[in-house]
Amino acid sequence: MSTSNHCTIQLMNKSYKIKCPVEEMDNLQLAAKKLNAAISQKKSKFKTLDATQILLLAALDLSHELINQEQKQLQQREELSEFIHSLENRLQNAIETT
Repeated sequence: MSTSNHCTIQLMNKSYKIKCPVEEMDNLQLAAKKLNAAISQKKSKFKTLDATQILLLAALDLSHELINQEQKQLQQREELSEFIHSLENRLQNAIETT
């Protein structure tokens, strides 16, 4: 059973107190650091955009990265499943021939 607690994160030089399960606090802090890094990168690259536009670009980049990783993971799962199926067939053939 997870216990909720409050976690303070920093985003765009502002503090936010967020309620989250204790076991998720580290991941939440890591996500905030990653978002802040993306925001900082966009700020230095696009100096004429306002804070909302910078935040949207950073969120879009992180979402795109997540989708790419999910697709890679799905492909790896499919490849692993095919490999396991191939091994099962080989084992079955070996059992049948003995």
